[in-house]
Amino acid sequence: MEEYPIYPPVKRTLSICKFQYQIVEIKLKESIRIAVYLFSDNDTLIESKQYLIKNEEYANWGTDDNYIITLIKQKVQMGL
Repeated sequence: MEEYPIYPPVKRTLSICKFQYQIVEIKLKESIRIAVYLFSDNDTLIESKQYLIKNEEYANWGTDDNYIITLIKQKVQMGL
């Protein structure tokens, strides 16, 4: 597939309104890798990211899945 530049660049503002996540990899007692899919309000996939949750973040997870959801929201809002 070939790429072609667009000049001048097109600037668009997109709002991320929701996300889905999928566990990609688990290393017990060590870390978890999560794929996060970011969507607009009309269900258009805007971006996908992966996060590695380890160390203190992983230890804080315990058995509370709401912790992971809150952590993902924080990371998305901070642009990480």
